Amino acid sequence: MTPLERHCRWLLRAYPAWYRSDRAAEMVGTLLAASPPGRRWPSCRDARALMIGGLRVRGWTWSLSMLWVAAGAVITGYIFYATTGPLISADIVGTGFIGYDAGPAAVQIAAVLALVAWVALPLPVLIAGFIRLRGWRRGRWLRAAAWAGAWIAGAALLGLASSWGNTPGVSWGELAICAAWLLLAAVMTWILAAPAPPPRARCVPDKTVTGE
Repeated sequence: MTPLERHCRWLLRAYPAWYRSDRAAEMVGTLLAASPPGRRWPSCRDARALMIGGLRVRGWTWSLSMLWVAAGAVITGYIFYATTGPLISADIVGTGFIGYDAGPAAVQIAAVLALVAWVALPLPVLIAGFIRLRGWRRGRWLRAAAWAGAWIAGAALLGLASSWGNTPGVSWGELAICAAWLLLAAVMTWILAAPAPPPRARCVPDKTVTGE
């Protein structure tokens, strides 16, 4: 396997496993044929196309879920960052963040954006997952129940992060919560790994009239 092929296959991990099993060989062959001899990495244009294509195949439900997970990881990381340095001595402002006024501007912006996503996305993520999995259908209940369990775990992590973040002293537990958010991302990705089930076909009555 050439370095270019190896790197192309690594980028193909942006696509779900079921898609790679069907199309990986074809996609890699196309990329290798379009690349000049001796190239070790795919072009920026090809890499961008692969990443965007992978997001499209995974769907907006997966993207929404990963945004929620990323927001949780950023918030818990910020709480740990704020409670381990001089920021702990700063006043808590209207945002509810420890040491918000004492932090760098980039950190402040990232923390506020993550908080907005963290609070706004739980219900849309739950609903989108049930729609994506067709949780109301018989035979899809087990995967839908797994999705509900993952969502409940995320809600519990929200509560733990808020509780431990308000505890005086260094909030070491936030590191464990941050790791748990990353594990939750893997679980939610696994639940959504199967292709979306096709819509149920409607029964159309046969209106053919036969003559004698």
